[in-house]
Amino acid sequence: MSGEYKKLVSYWIAASQKDLDAAREIFRNTNNYVSVLFYIHLFIEKALKAYFVFTKKKHAPYSHNLLFLCKEAGLDIGEKNIKLLSEINEFNIECRYPDEKFSIYKRAKKSFTEKYLKKGEEFYTWILEKLK
Repeated sequence: MSGEYKKLVSYWIAASQKDLDAAREIFRNTNNYVSVLFYIHLFIEKALKAYFVFTKKKHAPYSHNLLFLCKEAGLDIGEKNIKLLSEINEFNIECRYPDEKFSIYKRAKKSFTEKYLKKGEEFYTWILEKLK
């Protein structure tokens, strides 16, 4: 891999780690669970972009859709993770543009958020293993 792409992979990994750290810190220190859900999407998105650059040796697509990024990278994630990433994709939209009932705020309770943070961390670790 050329130096340019190694730097890009390192950039995406570092950026995803910062977002994971932010998600953990917000979760630990506040009850702003909607922000945690948004950061979960971000750290997974950036890890997938690192994987894309790592495997395709080109810049990552300009997309926030986690399933699209997996498909474009040729990453087989299995049915369980397809369901997980589909759910996390929704957080990106709902956190940015809540509906008129603010339903994301009603669902984003501590246990709900903790569940997705844990599952997101597991997926993140799995992706990082593939970058070795």
